[in-house]
Amino acid sequence: MKSKGLLYILVLLLIAFFPKRKTVNLEVTVSNINSSYGSIELAVFNTPHLFIKKNKAYRNYTRKVSGDTLVINIVDLPKGDYAISLYHDINSDKVCNLNALGIPKETYGFSNNIKPLFKKPKFKDCKIKLKENTSTEIRLIQQN
Repeated sequence: MKSKGLLYILVLLLIAFFPKRKTVNLEVTVSNINSSYGSIELAVFNTPHLFIKKNKAYRNYTRKVSGDTLVINIVDLPKGDYAISLYHDINSDKVCNLNALGIPKETYGFSNNIKPLFKKPKFKDCKIKLKENTSTEIRLIQQN
């Protein structure tokens, strides 16, 4: 009986001194969607050297397009730094289709609405520091 009491006290002390890690939510509004076909493919990165590397995202989200804007709620993210990349997968092939120069044929976007000119953006440019529940808008970049 004494061991159960000691175990109970130990658990209470652990809870008191090591509280659950605080998480936050991020609401992402994707705007400038020019077609109601396909889906928005969104990737959340939390590691700078893995940013926009294929299959290296911290979390991935797919949402069907139904209008010119779309809201994606990302819940339970540990507080910290994140960067987002996304594209409109208009043909639903789960690939961001590129031209011969490596430029996306489908519309795309990054957190902080970074518009890359001659090279891929860096994590530090797209970084969102999450300390509390936050909302952001990412405007899709149209290729002509």
